[in-house]
Amino acid sequence: MSDRENNMTRRGLLRGDWFKAIRKKGTDAIDDEPEFKLRTPEGQAKRGEPFIHRPPHAVPESEFIAGCTRCDKCIEACEPHSIFRAAESECNIAGTPIIDASGQPCIMCEDTPCVPVCEAGVLRIDAPVAMGLAVIDQDTCLAFHGTVCTACVERCPVENCMTMVGGRPEIDSTSCTGCGVCLYVCPVPGSAIHLLPK
Repeated sequence: MSDRENNMTRRGLLRGDWFKAIRKKGTDAIDDEPEFKLRTPEGQAKRGEPFIHRPPHAVPESEFIAGCTRCDKCIEACEPHSIFRAAESECNIAGTPIIDASGQPCIMCEDTPCVPVCEAGVLRIDAPVAMGLAVIDQDTCLAFHGTVCTACVERCPVENCMTMVGGRPEIDSTSCTGCGVCLYVCPVPGSAIHLLPK
């Protein structure tokens, strides 16, 4: 293409000559463009979960972010040390209380000491207890491949939430709280159980 062809006139621009020039080049130019990919924030990627795992009885996420004062009282009240502060690198959730079930799940304390100490009201006893929903990856779960494994069912702190049916674990989605104990005790590397938003 000559310099004259590269320099498009105003009339040519309005007439759509720029579009014709692009089409002339073919799809080679389009193929050379780097592929656009959405990337999850680093903190969420570290936890390996597609949602933010909040303590039990948390209000909806938008209300939580707006109301949480980052006072750390729920963290201090948590005896099993399941709740910790989100790292400063995690942008808008930085400093807010989260749970990392792969490191220390919520054990569903009967008196939920984290809730009454929340003066901001983002943890409220009238809010749903469910933090998420546990799901079993049948491709990696040992029990789905002929190995006898009942670790998740035995350790689940919620009565009748997990049961063995035909030698395989089954989760009752209506009673699952998403505490993460099953994920934590799963012997499969990386765990055959994942937590999803409820």
